[in-house]
Amino acid sequence: MSAADTPARLDHPDGEERWLRDDRWATVAHADARDVLTAYERLLVVAAHPDDECLGAGPLVADAADLGLDVVLLVLTDGEGSHPRSPTVGRSAMATRRRTEAQRSLAVLAPGARLLHAALPDGGLAPRHDDVVRAVRDLLDDRTLVLAPWTADGHPDHDAAGRAAADAVAVAVAEAPPGGPGPGLAHYLVWFWHWSEPDDLPWEAVLVVDGSLAGVQRASRAVEAHHTQVAALSPRPGDERLLTDEVLAPSRRGFTTLLLAGGTPRPSGRTRADEREAAFDAMFDGGDDPWSSDSWYERRKRDLTLAVLRRERYDRVVDVGCSTGALTRGLAARSDRVVGIDASSRALDVARRDTPEGVRWVHGRAPEVLERIGDENDAVDLVVLSEVLYFLTPFEVWLTLAATLLRLAPGGEVVLVDWRHPTEDIPLDGPAVHAQVRAALARWACVEHAERDVLIASYVVGEPGGSDVDDLRPAAAGSGAVTR
Repeated sequence: MSAADTPARLDHPDGEERWLRDDRWATVAHADARDVLTAYERLLVVAAHPDDECLGAGPLVADAADLGLDVVLLVLTDGEGSHPRSPTVGRSAMATRRRTEAQRSLAVLAPGARLLHAALPDGGLAPRHDDVVRAVRDLLDDRTLVLAPWTADGHPDHDAAGRAAADAVAVAVAEAPPGGPGPGLAHYLVWFWHWSEPDDLPWEAVLVVDGSLAGVQRASRAVEAHHTQVAALSPRPGDERLLTDEVLAPSRRGFTTLLLAGGTPRPSGRTRADEREAAFDAMFDGGDDPWSSDSWYERRKRDLTLAVLRRERYDRVVDVGCSTGALTRGLAARSDRVVGIDASSRALDVARRDTPEGVRWVHGRAPEVLERIGDENDAVDLVVLSEVLYFLTPFEVWLTLAATLLRLAPGGEVVLVDWRHPTEDIPLDGPAVHAQVRAALARWACVEHAERDVLIASYVVGEPGGSDVDDLRPAAAGSGAVTR
């Protein structure tokens, strides 16, 4: 392949790092799908091309279907222009393939949802503004929330679709009976994450919507149904894979970032952090070791965790979700200073009965607690997140990763450990957490270990793993729902 044949890079070279490190995420409003959709009976998703809805709002669309809303997906073009230099698939054949993929994807994402094709020209939505306005307006009523691409997403078709959707909603609001609420409008982002910078995002308009575990899982599978985008058409130049892992990274955050249009109600949002803390404390009603820390699984998991550490000794270590401190004590043997953090005060009461030299116990919740474990000059060499992140929502995981990066010294290490089996009554599970973290930190991956019961991954931030990543292929996962 010559330099002239090399396709342009679609993702930003700094990837998710530049977004993770922006502290304005901690200031944005966030809610779950129920909070956002409570005033509506229909969700109308406007997509310029097949797959836009998965990339920009997949978990929210899936959760809307589960909440019983009438979900309608209006795809404005068939995406026939996705591979303009393909030597194997022409525009007409590409349109046929992508229509089929859109149907299969939506059946996974939102079973029972309606799919409508406007069949407008790919790359030519701007001149067809009035056609798009009519197509959207015909589907609106007072109890409809419209999701459309942002008007500054960075792709001409996306921008045009967003402008037309906004105009259609404005017309519907103007025609609504006096005192009627009228439809709502929110914009999602696709290409913006790759082509823009954090200062370009209107943070004051941002609403983050956490996805449920089922919504996150279905959104991931729905993306994979778009075969023409996630896999190469052939080995020949012009048939390259378009949606690489780097391009897909923002869609794997597990939450949807919306920009609410003026006049669309902003939900107040809820936090369940107090409920979680009380639940962890209640586990100690039956004894001092609710996690069975002397079981073979727990002992072996601790040994595996210590075995993947890249250094023989560390200066400063943070163990998030330390519980009664079984792993913390193992870390203390290889560290000068260790901070053990847990949201359960009763767990820490047990931990304090045996405190090795150099260990300090801190009561608090991630991510907020990470901001008060030392000053900015007191950097951390290692952060261990063992069986803690799946108790958080996807946005809380994102904020915890952001706070972790802020605390790490250059070349600092992040180790992630999780139970691999299904969970119940908590926001996420081990595979979902590891997929989200991997998407955000992939460039720094060093070790990935997967077996029947446990997943372990380590990342050395500032030292890209590349071909040096140790990848131990996963064994078959066991079955059965287990809560940890």
